[in-house]
Amino acid sequence: MIFLPLYRTVAQRLSEGELPEFFNSATVPQLAAVLFIQNADKLAQQQAPLASMQRQFAQIISAGNQANQQLPKAFQQLVGERFSIEQLSAGLSQLAGLKISLLDDEHPAAEERYLDAEGEWLFTFSSEYQKEVMPLQKVYFAEYQAELSVTDPQSRALREFLAAPDESFNVQGYAGSGKTHLISRFTQLLEPQRTLLLAQTFGQLQALKSRAGEHFPAMTFGQAVAQVLDNNLLANSWRLKDKSRAQQTWQVSHAQVVQWLNLPAIAYLSAEQVASICVRTVASFCNTNADSIDVVHLPAGIASNLVPVDIAVLLETVRRYWSELVQPSEPQIRLPIRGYHRIKLMSLTDEVLDTQYSHIIVDEGHDIPTPMLQILDRSPQAVITLSDELQNLNGMAAARNHVIRQRNITQSVRLGKQVEHVINPLIQAHPGATKELFAGRADQCTHLQHYSGWHIPQQATTVIVADEFDLFAWFQRLTHAGVSFKLARSTFKDFMVFAQDCIELYQQGIRPRHGLIFRYASWDALTAAMSGNPSFDAIARMLEKGYTLADFQTAVDRHMRKGGGKIILARVSDSKNMEFSSVYLSRDLLVKPSSHDNQDSRARLFSSLYTACTRAQHELIVPDGFSDWIADAVK
Repeated sequence: MIFLPLYRTVAQRLSEGELPEFFNSATVPQLAAVLFIQNADKLAQQQAPLASMQRQFAQIISAGNQANQQLPKAFQQLVGERFSIEQLSAGLSQLAGLKISLLDDEHPAAEERYLDAEGEWLFTFSSEYQKEVMPLQKVYFAEYQAELSVTDPQSRALREFLAAPDESFNVQGYAGSGKTHLISRFTQLLEPQRTLLLAQTFGQLQALKSRAGEHFPAMTFGQAVAQVLDNNLLANSWRLKDKSRAQQTWQVSHAQVVQWLNLPAIAYLSAEQVASICVRTVASFCNTNADSIDVVHLPAGIASNLVPVDIAVLLETVRRYWSELVQPSEPQIRLPIRGYHRIKLMSLTDEVLDTQYSHIIVDEGHDIPTPMLQILDRSPQAVITLSDELQNLNGMAAARNHVIRQRNITQSVRLGKQVEHVINPLIQAHPGATKELFAGRADQCTHLQHYSGWHIPQQATTVIVADEFDLFAWFQRLTHAGVSFKLARSTFKDFMVFAQDCIELYQQGIRPRHGLIFRYASWDALTAAMSGNPSFDAIARMLEKGYTLADFQTAVDRHMRKGGGKIILARVSDSKNMEFSSVYLSRDLLVKPSSHDNQDSRARLFSSLYTACTRAQHELIVPDGFSDWIADAVK
C-alpha cells in the first residue's frame, strides 16, 4: 500500500470545499498528493501497477520542486488553479481500490520521514508507516500455538474467552469490528459435534457456518425450538401433521379467521377488525417475556376507546385465538404458524435446548427475541453471543443476563475515521445502552459525500432504501431515466410480488399477498395509512397516470434482466451482514424523529440509519443536511 503525505481529515475537508488557504501554505508533497488523487480515476481505468503509481507520484514531487526553484510558490499556484472538488471527491473514492491510502491523523509523520535529504520521495516510507497504522497486528496465542492477526480489542476479547471457554460470553461490537472473525477463533477450540450454531434467519445461519465450518450442526431459532417441542409431544401437544401452516407463503384472510373461530364484533370493532387485532396482539405478546396475554399487548390506542367490559371480551377473544393457534380444536382451523409462535410457546415451559450440546454460538445476537433469550439463559450450555444492539431493526434489542461476561469492541476495521462524526451522533441518539464512541480504524479512507434533491448517482454504488415503497419509487425513478440497475439478491422476488400487488390493488382491488400491505383490502385504506410518505405519493401519481403490469414488466426486462448496471438497490434489512465499496443513503431514510413516539420506534429509526451508514467501506454518500438532521434528532 502507498501512503500519500496528506492527512485524511485534510483531504475530507478539501472535498467539502473547505480550507481555501490550503494552497498558499501547503508543501510540495501535500500538493503532489492532491494532484495524484485528482488523477486516481484515470489510474484506476489504466489498472496501473503499484510500483508504477509510486514512481509517478515521486515524479510529481520532483516536478514541483523544480517549479518552485525557478519561481517561488509556482507549484502552489499551479495546483490551486487545477484544483477541482469534483475530481478530488471522485479520486478519494478510488484510492482504496488502487491500494493507496492517506496519513492517519492519530499517527503523524514528519516530512523528513517520507522525503530524503534532497526533498525527493522516499520509496521505503509506505511500508514502514503501514506497520505503525495497521489495525491488525500479529499476536502469539499459546492456545493456538500460532500468531494470529487481530486488533487490540479483538485480542482482549479473545483472551477473555480463553480464560474460561466453558462459561457463557457476549461480545458487543460495532459494525466492522471483526465479530465474525472471532467466531472462527472460538470454534477452533471447540468440539464440532458438541457445538450448536444458532441464528435468527437462514441467511445469517449460512454466514455463520461459513465462518465456523460446515461440520458444525446449525439451526435457526425456530428449528431448534421445534425439535424440542416435537420430541415432547405429550407435554405440549405441538406436533401437527399440517406442515403447510408453517410455510411463509401460507396466509389467511381476516374473514377466514372470523369464520373459523366465529369471532364476534366488539363495540365499534367489526369481526374482521377483531381478527386483525388478534393477529397483532399475539405477535406483540410473542416478543415479550410475559406469561399471559394482557391489555399491554393490544395495538396502541385500542384499549383507550373501549369500556372495561369490551376490553375483557377482546382479551378473552385474543387468548382463544392463541389457543387455537398452538392447539387447533378442529382440523379445518389452519391459522399460520411462525417461528416466533413456537419460540414463545417453549419459553412458557421449563424446557431447555438439546443437552447433547455443550456450547451454543449465536451470531447476530442482537436479533435474539426476548423469549428465545429466556430459553438460552436457562439452558445449561455455555452460550456465546456476538452482538451489536444498534443493528436490531425491530426495536430495542433484548439484553443478556447481567451476570454473563461481556466485552465491548468499538474499533471498526471496515470504516475510516472520516465517518465517525456521522456515526457517533447516531449512537448517542439511539435509546440503547451502548454509548461508547465508535472508532474508525480501516486501512483505507471512507470518503463522505453529500447530494441534493432527488439525485441519481453517476458512479457505481449501492442505494440503501427505507422500505418497499421507497424501493418501488427508486425503481421507477431509474427506469424513467433509462438507467440499468440490479436488486440485492434477497430483494428481487419479494419486490416483484410487492409491485404486482400494488398495481393490482389500485387497478382491480385485489387483496395484496405481500406481508407489508396484506392488511389493506382497498387502495383507499392503503392511501390513508401511508399519508405523508413521499415514496408512496410518487407511486400513487405513477398509477394515476395509467401505469400497468405490462409497463412494469417491460421496465424489468429492459433495465434489470441484462445483469448490468452500476447501481444496486437494497433495503436496509437486505444489507445486514454485508459491506459495499460505496453506499448511497436514500432521502426517505430521514423521517421526523418526533413521529417516533416510543422507545422501540426510535430504536428502529436510528438502527436503520446506523446499519445503512456502516455498510460502506470506501465511500458514504448522504443527503444534504444529514448532520443537521442528526443534531435535531439528538435534541
